[in-house]
Amino acid sequence: MFLYNLFRLSAVLIILVTIKLSLTQEDVGTETTDAPSTTICSLCACADGVVNCANLNITSLFEIPDWDALKDFNPITANLSLNPITAVTRISKLPIQVLNLSYCEISSLEDGSFLYLEDLMVLDLSNNKISTAAINRKVFVGPLTGGGPEDFKRMQSLNLANNDLHTLPQDIFMFMPTLTSLDLSGNPLAYIDQVTMGSISDLKNLRELRLSGCDLETLPDGLLRRQRKLRHLDLSNNRFTTIPLVLREAPNLVYLNLDRIPMQTLEANTALSNLTKLQELSMSRLSRLQNISAGALAGLSDLTILRLNYNPRLTNLNPDFMVWKNEDDEEMWPNIKELYLNNNNLSGIDSGLLDSWKDLVTGDFSTNPFNCDCNNQWMVDVLVPVLSGMPTNATINSMVCKKPSDLRGLTFAQLYNTSKILVCPESESISDLPMVSNMAIILGIMIGIVVTFPIVLVLVLLWRKGYFSKMRGTKYHSDDENEDL
Repeated sequence: MFLYNLFRLSAVLIILVTIKLSLTQEDVGTETTDAPSTTICSLCACADGVVNCANLNITSLFEIPDWDALKDFNPITANLSLNPITAVTRISKLPIQVLNLSYCEISSLEDGSFLYLEDLMVLDLSNNKISTAAINRKVFVGPLTGGGPEDFKRMQSLNLANNDLHTLPQDIFMFMPTLTSLDLSGNPLAYIDQVTMGSISDLKNLRELRLSGCDLETLPDGLLRRQRKLRHLDLSNNRFTTIPLVLREAPNLVYLNLDRIPMQTLEANTALSNLTKLQELSMSRLSRLQNISAGALAGLSDLTILRLNYNPRLTNLNPDFMVWKNEDDEEMWPNIKELYLNNNNLSGIDSGLLDSWKDLVTGDFSTNPFNCDCNNQWMVDVLVPVLSGMPTNATINSMVCKKPSDLRGLTFAQLYNTSKILVCPESESISDLPMVSNMAIILGIMIGIVVTFPIVLVLVLLWRKGYFSKMRGTKYHSDDENEDL
């Protein structure tokens, strides 16, 4: 009997332990793997604080009750990009920090669309159909409190690129004083009026401003006067024919992009000389650029990265275009670490472009019509070994001779490997002479014509009036009188 009771007790204990383990496993599984059973998460992927609804053919934004169901999930990021959403409505009070509504078809936004998102840091509304009429300061009103709306205290980045904004409404960024990055690229601004300038000027903490592809010809004075913290500026793909004077108002820039502008000549003494803290400058794909003068980039003492590539008409690159003189009248160069001069129309690279080529970390000089004569011997002896030690040394194989004909098609690597000595011809045809010699010859010919033509004209006129016949008649008459005597 005792054994029977002991057996029953053991069986009960085993059953209880099994049930306990089963419940523990279920609890653990629920805590680690179960996503919230909501309308949003049944459609989108919800995991690790991210709600990913991208490219799901969602036609309208979720309703407030749908967002409310995510409160226990505590989403940090919500991605609704690439959906045919046309209107933005209010979102519930959630700890969302990053909200992506790019590449939709948004044309309208409800007032206070984001007023419950107190922790919002990044808002991406790029690549939509948002017009100036669709936005105002009420759309971007800050979180509501007992005393009314307050500022977004953590807002850092707002992307409005590639919409249909012709101007910015007044005080549109009133509730975003902490904004550090603003992207307005790809909007048909054409001209920055006083209201737009005022809206941008209010952002005193702005560190990055993108105005690429806005069809701008000029920038108004005062646009950047209050942006003392501005570090990155993108003005590429606009219609500037000269360096905008407004750059003088941004002496703290470290990055400047002037790609794809219709500039023909880069002269000295422009607003660029004020950018003494500039570290990276890009002037690529300037289809009309032909000449860069001496001192064009003078004074850029902190410049380390320079992109001057893909300029198909750039023929004249003055060797002193980065040189300036200090107070002791000593020549100075920036300490360039990365230099890109590839895909231009340069016949050679002058050794005086940099003070020390050994400090160069990355360089690309490929795809230029190089003239492989004695003037470019240093490229074979010095530049090729420097480039060979770089990770991007494959570009050496695209540094090819175009002239003279006997070296055409050879790479500078081949010239280096064969210890080729480049020569300059002793005599050159008139067509190959420098421009100064050609001009001297032409000037001499013109002077000769100017001096000779009047003399010939006078002689012709005298001949037509019979002057020379009379002279001969007078001579014959004098001879006859002498014979009679």
